Amino acid sequence: MDLGQLNDDQKAVLKQFREAVKDCTPPHSDDVYLLRWLIARDFDLAKSERMFRNSMEWRRKYKIETLEEDYKTPEVLTKYYSAGHVGVDKLSSYLMVVRYGATDLKGILQSVKKKDYVMHVIELVERGIRTVRNNQAKYKRRPDAINQACVIMDMAGFSMRHITYKPALETALQLVQFYEANYPEFLRRVFVINAPKIFSLLYSMIKPFMHEKTRNKVQIYSYDSAQWQAALLEDIDPEELPACYGGTKTDPNGNPNCVTMVNMGGEVPRSYYLNSRPDTNYKKYLSIANGSKEQLQFQVKDANTLLKWDFQSEEGDIGFAVYRKKSGELIPFVPYDRVDCQMSPEEGEIHCEYAGHYVLEFDNSFSYFRSKKIWYSITMESSKVVCEN
Repeated sequence: MDLGQLNDDQKAVLKQFREAVKDCTPPHSDDVYLLRWLIARDFDLAKSERMFRNSMEWRRKYKIETLEEDYKTPEVLTKYYSAGHVGVDKLSSYLMVVRYGATDLKGILQSVKKKDYVMHVIELVERGIRTVRNNQAKYKRRPDAINQACVIMDMAGFSMRHITYKPALETALQLVQFYEANYPEFLRRVFVINAPKIFSLLYSMIKPFMHEKTRNKVQIYSYDSAQWQAALLEDIDPEELPACYGGTKTDPNGNPNCVTMVNMGGEVPRSYYLNSRPDTNYKKYLSIANGSKEQLQFQVKDANTLLKWDFQSEEGDIGFAVYRKKSGELIPFVPYDRVDCQMSPEEGEIHCEYAGHYVLEFDNSFSYFRSKKIWYSITMESSKVVCEN
């Protein structure tokens, strides 16, 4: 849909929406950008505004606007995460190839913090959006049209290791949720090719988290190359499609895999692996079941006390927040965030200006598959005494 296809009622809702969110500072404020949110929520003004505001807060929290300047991609992701831009489809959509089956996600997630991997994927999406906006002639971008992306998801090499390694599965779910919430109408089509039978198991786990509009854009093909090549060539001109997928595009040296645009993935060398063993100096631990959370409560007897924490998990990230308890309510003191503490300890402190009860919360409610063990040390330091719990 584009602006020229809106009926009078939809135009009126767009005008209302523009007025309702005028206090926000989105990356793009044109009507085409705003239209994405209305389409995603079927022109329901209240739902569209809520989705939009939540996304603007997400962009602020993760500093998306300065991601290009601030984020430095770890070398292992550059060399072994197989995803890249190869051209455009027949509708001038930004065309990407992701060799998911050939990517050693376990090796990657043992070599970088999960947040780095997630931010790398988000940066790829943001890069695509920038490329389209900065090259309107090449992408034939009409001023009144929503531009989108087309993705070829190559599952060749996909096996049970992609499903049984729970951090990879949880990260895939997190990325789907980020996409659904923050990039409405960005995808035009996803071609899943070379999908083995066990791919249906992965898809059944992810599908419930996908909006119906997204599910309808996914086309899944098995190893029948004649079938998926015909589908690809119906949407993509041969000169824009790598030769390995039935097109004519190659690397300058004739390589049909276009490895200068999309690397071939492969097993990550163990030399990249980080030390994931918890520090044995911790004396206390919490076991947090999947889908649950645990709280530790501390009484600060004197104002101007320092409350310090140091913790690490045996496996996976954990949600963490600190609250001050007042009149039975929990007042946020340190905002909730998911922290990668399986690779290195998470340390921090707050200055408690008021005496009272403070609560440290470890949240594993987002994990559908794994319990977590958190080793920790928490201390309170005042000008008079140092006490430990």
